[in-house]
Amino acid sequence: MFQLKKPVRNLIGAGILLALTAALIAAARLLPEFWFSFYPGVSRAAVRGLGIAFGWIPFPVWEAAAAALILGVIVWLVYACKKRRFFGWLTGVIEVLALLIFLFVSLWGLNYFGPALKDQIGLEVRAYTETELRQAAQFYARQASEASKTVARDENGDIVLPPFPELAETAAESYVNLGRLLPRFDHPVNRAKPLLVSKAFAYMGTTGVFVCLTGEPTVSTDCFPLAQPFTVCHELGHSLAVAAEDEANYCAYLACTASDDPLFRYSGCYEAFIHCFNALHEVNPSAAQKLWELCSDELIHDCNVNITHNQQYEGKVQEAAQAVNDGYLKAFDQPEGVRSYGLVADYLIAAYLAQQEAPSGS
Repeated sequence: MFQLKKPVRNLIGAGILLALTAALIAAARLLPEFWFSFYPGVSRAAVRGLGIAFGWIPFPVWEAAAAALILGVIVWLVYACKKRRFFGWLTGVIEVLALLIFLFVSLWGLNYFGPALKDQIGLEVRAYTETELRQAAQFYARQASEASKTVARDENGDIVLPPFPELAETAAESYVNLGRLLPRFDHPVNRAKPLLVSKAFAYMGTTGVFVCLTGEPTVSTDCFPLAQPFTVCHELGHSLAVAAEDEANYCAYLACTASDDPLFRYSGCYEAFIHCFNALHEVNPSAAQKLWELCSDELIHDCNVNITHNQQYEGKVQEAAQAVNDGYLKAFDQPEGVRSYGLVADYLIAAYLAQQEAPSGS
């Protein structure tokens, strides 16, 4: 009886998986109203279930699994070379990668092609004038300055962080508060975990990672301390079927400012100020510079500490990692690539203008 050789079977299997992946993406693009009437809910439920299943393990399961997979591939390669079966190894790796891509896209990745968050929460986002940008930046500068005076600091004036488990718990509670304000977020979230190799991710310029295959929001404990509450909320936003980076940033701002914890509120206000300041600096550096006149001493101190903290991790490794991330975002309908992290300014300006237009007392 005729039997296909294993390398050929591997390639056929990979081809089928990639074809199914392409079919799912095509269906999401061609039939968005039908597809996204149920997919986000299914995705949230699946991610929630996986997070519960792996939540009892204190470290990120995906990190351990990734390390084991890499080690297994290397051992497999050595064995294949000894047996002169390199092509079989190569096609096997291709099939495994095709399987992981299929699982990622089917479980969560299609959210990249879904309705924009602004349409889900009724936020009007449009093009803005420089004046509107400047006014919003001034608003967030004042908001951050007020919040900067409410948090615990050490003798050097630096932010004092609680233990990570406490941060994770507060972030989950913040989303409970947000869910009461916006039904879109009225869903339970998994507890975030600290990355095992946080410093390595810091050198790659990555403060957090959400892995849908295990339902784990994970955060680097080596990122700037004030950014950690915001980053935890950002990764939790991803777990609620929010894929785009700018939208996850806006989710983080909403969750932080809905929090009962002063540190979370300041973290959200601080990041909003930074995003709007950077956007204004691109179009009018002198106007951005004048914002410092509105900033409290505590806010200016934190900005300087942030700059110093980030400088220690800059280098070729971060540039290479950002290039990879840029390619990933563009592959999933994020044409601005890593610049999409800055587009949250559009959401923040829209939120500021909506607040200004709201009737008094509403």
